[in-house]
Order: sequence, then C-alpha cells, then structure tokens
Amino acid sequence: MQKLALSALALLLPLMIIKLEKKVKPIEWLSPIVCCYALGILLGNLLGPNWDLAMARTLSEVSVMLSLPLLLISVDLLGWFKLAKTTIISFVLLIVCVMLVSYLVGMFYRDHDPEVWKMAGMLVGVYVGGTANLTAIGKILGVRDDVFVMLNTVDLVFGGIYLLFIMSVGVKILTRILPAFNHEGLDEGEMDLLHWRHLSLTKKTQHSLLLLILSATIVGVSVLISHLLASEEVPSIIILSLTTLALLFSFNKKIRHFEGSQEWGQYFLMVFCVAVGSLANVSELISGSAWYFLFTGLIMFGSIILHFLCCFLLKIDRDTAIITSMAGIFGPAFVAPMSQVLKNKTILVSGVTTGLMGIAIGNFVGVAVAYLIK
Repeated sequence: MQKLALSALALLLPLMIIKLEKKVKPIEWLSPIVCCYALGILLGNLLGPNWDLAMARTLSEVSVMLSLPLLLISVDLLGWFKLAKTTIISFVLLIVCVMLVSYLVGMFYRDHDPEVWKMAGMLVGVYVGGTANLTAIGKILGVRDDVFVMLNTVDLVFGGIYLLFIMSVGVKILTRILPAFNHEGLDEGEMDLLHWRHLSLTKKTQHSLLLLILSATIVGVSVLISHLLASEEVPSIIILSLTTLALLFSFNKKIRHFEGSQEWGQYFLMVFCVAVGSLANVSELISGSAWYFLFTGLIMFGSIILHFLCCFLLKIDRDTAIITSMAGIFGPAFVAPMSQVLKNKTILVSGVTTGLMGIAIGNFVGVAVAYLIK
C-alpha cells in the first residue's frame, strides 16, 4: 500500500507542475523538468527511510524507457546527419578533456589512497558514458565496496548540482558565450507540429492510448532483444534497440506528425526526474571523507569547464556543446530532458546516439586512464 501511494505521488507531481507552469512564473523560468528534479530531491530527503528507493529506481527506469520512443517518433532523422560533424567534434573534445583532467588529478592524489587510480578510471567512465560505466569499471578494477559507495554517492550529489545549474542559469550563461544553434536547412515545420490543446477529449483519449501502446510495444520488443542477445536486461542494448525501433517509425510521416507524442514523452520525463531526484540522499554524505568531494569535484567540474572552453575556441554552438556534455556525463537518459529545456528537438537523436557511444567506449578509456595512473 505504501509503495502504491509513493508511486502515485511521483506520478501526480508532474501533472501538478504542468498545470501550474503557465500560472507560476518561477516554474516557467526554471522549466518543469528542473522543478520536478528539485521536488524529487526534497521528496527523497524529507521522507528519508519511508521513501522506497527500489521503487524509485524501477519507476525511473520504466518512465525513461517509455518517454524515449514517444519523443523519438516525431524526430526528423535525416536532419541529424547535418549535425553529426559538429556533434562528433564536441564529443571527442569531451572525452579528451575528461581523460586529461582525470589523469592529472589522479596523479596528484596518487599517494593519498591506494584506490585513487581505480577511482580516477571510474570517474572517466561515468563522465564519458554515465553511471553504468562507473559500476562496470569498479567491478573490472576490483575497487573496495566502501570506496564504490562513497564515490557513487558523491557523484550523484555533484551530478544533481550540475544538472540543476545547466538546466537553469547555465543555459543562460552559455547563451552569452557560445554561438547560437543553426537551424538553417532543417525542417522547422516539424518542430512545432503539435496541436494537442485543440483536440477534443475523445481525440486526446484515442491518441493517448495509441501512443502508449506503441511506446510500450517498442519497449517490450527492446527488452526481448536484450534477452535474446545477452540472456538478461542490459540497459545499453535496450536503449539502443528502442531508439532504433522508434526511429524506424519516425520515417512514417503520419506517425511523425501524430499529436500528443511530445506531451506524453515530456510527462514521462518529468516522472523520471522526480524518481531520479529522490535517489540523491544528501544525509548519507555526512560521515564521508571530505577529500572524496574535492577529488570528484576537481575531475567533474574541471572536465566540464575545459570542454566548454574548447567549444568556445572552436565556435561550437551552445546546444551541441550542452547536449554532448549531458550525454557523456549523464548518459542517453538525460538527453531528452535537456533537449526540452533547450527547446530544440532536432538534437535529440544526435544526443542519444552520443550517449550510447559514451556507454560503448567509456569502459575502455576509463580502464586505460586507471592503468596509466597506476
């Protein structure tokens, strides 16, 4: 009964934010995505032991898997190829910056703790491909359990700080520093095809059912593909499969123009943000050693600043720089929320693809840096 009530709360909070968005200026300014993430952090910390972390993780996994197909079926895939060159350059810059900063910080702290070389490698993995790589590299290198828990928790807190910053004032700051995104040559008409508010209740119900069935089917088939290929549910395989299937559907113009996909996709992203935010239990860090914060902070924020500096020097546009940063540091799951904040749907495919590439190569570069430090 408690799980049901908590799940209902996580599902209802985004609806409340959507209703209040146009009435409450701070919500509109920060964006509903940021507000949901902040509410999730408050929810998880205020409820403490009463908040079900397992339920929150499950809810986050399910909601993001449902949201991605809904957002991707309305994407102009052909337009992505015009963005690929800049995206690849920005992503390569990110990888080089993360490896360089992690190596330098790791060498500086090498004598502080025997696990430093492993920690540096894990942070390379997580900032190139997301949390999945941190876990994988930790297992590959045999890091101590206490180090893994502490590093993961500190990363979660710093990740939350960066997420809130980049989705709010960070976007505004980078708007003044980096060039604007060039929409020339892209199908601008497809970026604003949604007339959801003008549909009747009957039409909205019909569209909602069809879209949810389509999204659930894509997710189900993707999970089946993962079991066939790896005999288990592997996140990277599932995300790659559902991305591919959704993009195949996007070639059908009727599906691509189907009203409601963006609205439902954004709703599930907001549910995802509430669930993920609730996992950031700041109180667990009180007993932690202060140097973990300094070590992780230097690598994370040093890499981010260096990456954006390189983008500035090479005149890479704001949206591409931000989306590749998000794809590398947080993985493909966070690309969709960022594309909503930037109000740029055309970068969604390139961002998700970049995130998947990060997952694929993050383990290799992470282990490589670890052994270079050792």
